[in-house]
Amino acid sequence: MSTSNTRGAHILFSDDDTDDALLFTQAADLLSTPVLLSFAEDGEQLMRYLSKELLPDMIFLDLNMPVKNGIECLGSIRSDKRFDALPIIIYTTSDSPNDINACYTLGANLYIVKPNSFESIIKTLRKVLTIDWETQPFPAPKEKFVLPAY
Repeated sequence: MSTSNTRGAHILFSDDDTDDALLFTQAADLLSTPVLLSFAEDGEQLMRYLSKELLPDMIFLDLNMPVKNGIECLGSIRSDKRFDALPIIIYTTSDSPNDINACYTLGANLYIVKPNSFESIIKTLRKVLTIDWETQPFPAPKEKFVLPAY
């Protein structure tokens, strides 16, 4: 696990794909809002981080990770009352209705299919950082659960 940037919104990015982590980091670096990034490369590392480290402001969670996948992590996090207010954004390549429904049912706040361009990653991250999670309805209305591509 590592961190990047000066203190701002603290995002825990949990994904085993180092290319995706690099692109996400580069996109965050280009935002006008400061972002502190922490990383977990698999589900077990994510769960250890949450048990020992300062809570992030939000988690970007990939579904397809080794050791413990994103759906298993989502279920574990949402079963712990300490994390009730922690926004969990699913950030995955899967656009499967089964995955979307499972994540909605388990209590994710938002579902994002990974953008296919660097500019779209920046726009998506900018959009997520403008959400006021304290006033955002939870669970989100089903029709607003999946963030559209930019």
